[in-house]
Amino acid sequence: MLLRYSLMCAAAALLTMTAIAPAAETKAPVELSGGTKVPQNPKPPKLALTNAQRETIRKALLTQDTEVEFNLKSTKPAKDFAPSVGAKLPPPIKATPLPQGLLAKLPHLADYDYVKVKGQVLIVNAMSGKVVDMFSETQPLS
Repeated sequence: MLLRYSLMCAAAALLTMTAIAPAAETKAPVELSGGTKVPQNPKPPKLALTNAQRETIRKALLTQDTEVEFNLKSTKPAKDFAPSVGAKLPPPIKATPLPQGLLAKLPHLADYDYVKVKGQVLIVNAMSGKVVDMFSETQPLS
């Protein structure tokens, strides 16, 4: 009797979980009080930086001591990371928010962070952790 009761409870729990799971996976928009629907995970617009904007970013970050070092225990597992546009940052590498002074000049970068790694500045989508742009940390862009 106890075994049959346990099996029935397990089956009921399994049915409940499968009924709820698809609803949790859907990302229906949130409706604001004015009736406007807003996506739950909005994507920032595609970033298209000019070389002049990249140079402004590069100069602003030159004085920031945030270069990722792979000799540290925390980042050593990511030493083989090859930076490229579209790549997702490995978990040991954490992006840093862009300086407020830079965001005042380039406000469209508010949804992005950066990482300085292997001589490159990586502009990273703060939500997804994916690299959306990259350029040399030390070489001026003409």
